[in-house]
Amino acid sequence: MKTKQKILNAALDVLVEHGFQALTQTRVAEAARVSQGNLTYHFPTRTDLLKAVVEESKVRMSAIRVAELEAGTISWASLEDFMMSLPLSKTMPHLMLALTVAKDEDPSLAEWFAQADLGTRQNFRRLLARFGYQTDDTTLHFIRATMMGAALMHMQQNSGTSERVAREVMKAACDYLKQRVTPLSLETLSLEPLPPK
Repeated sequence: MKTKQKILNAALDVLVEHGFQALTQTRVAEAARVSQGNLTYHFPTRTDLLKAVVEESKVRMSAIRVAELEAGTISWASLEDFMMSLPLSKTMPHLMLALTVAKDEDPSLAEWFAQADLGTRQNFRRLLARFGYQTDDTTLHFIRATMMGAALMHMQQNSGTSERVAREVMKAACDYLKQRVTPLSLETLSLEPLPPK
């Protein structure tokens, strides 16, 4: 495994298991079993490391959807399953909390965060287009906000009840989304592959 990938894997593990305060270059270098100099060569600052971890997690999630699309196995039910699983993972809420805290330390992250969020919505819009649907920005914001709220609630309570509630909330969000999408015409349906980011 390449050094940069080892560092990203270790950083994601540290962040998810121990939170943003633990995401130091020293701790990540130890977890990745690389020298701190090697880590700072790839990621000069903690902010650079956090950005790369966020992008890596997005690539991993997108890769699952792209593989299903290419295999022709994706369905609306599998999309719902994926959306319902996100609030139950430790990764997404920890990343969002880390970005929120980091933005207070480094205000330049605010613009990057806004662009990353835009990219996420654009990817989701492309995914919906694969099903032959389009939707508006307000609905996409609503789905994302609902997902984040469900994820944070479950992370705080971390119980069987909170898992059930998070799933129910996301099922309701999926039902809402299904009502809000409109069919694309054949002329506007894009069959270009989804980008990894």
